[in-house]
Amino acid sequence: MLSVAMLLLGLLQAGLHVRSTIVAKESDPPRRNFSVIYYDDAFLFAFRHYGDSRDFGGNTEPGFFVHSKEKSRWIQITAISTEGGRFGKSTSDDPEAMKKLSKASVVWDFTGWAQRPYIDQPLLTGGSIAFPERIEYSAATGRYTLRYLSSWGVPSAETVLYIDRVDLIAAFATR
Repeated sequence: MLSVAMLLLGLLQAGLHVRSTIVAKESDPPRRNFSVIYYDDAFLFAFRHYGDSRDFGGNTEPGFFVHSKEKSRWIQITAISTEGGRFGKSTSDDPEAMKKLSKASVVWDFTGWAQRPYIDQPLLTGGSIAFPERIEYSAATGRYTLRYLSSWGVPSAETVLYIDRVDLIAAFATR
């Protein structure tokens, strides 16, 4: 038991992740009310919104999805690790930032999620849902950076999360 504790302590000190950066489940491809956010040589990221109840098929359940080009399958990401993340809110002490944020039709405060291991997807604001607006991949770190609500141009309003590429590979390997 002591050797396991020492190993975990060593991993934590080395900065290695002990838990997956995602919680995911197998999924059918999103067929309606979805948009592609990002794609690269291995994965495609997309989200599905509610749609419109007046549509022939009615509303759809929102979700955040990833397609593996190699496996030709889909997963739905239901939560993302908060480790190393930055959590925004729609209020600020900066008058210039508040001038921009006062135009928002909903409020959000994700700062409380920093104390939890995972944050649900999609992000729930005070009256809507939020998906990543931008996703970037860094080969140097092997991870994807997901930026939410960055279009406001206010750093304190933006939420930033990370997904390790090896966790996506593992999610598709086990399904």
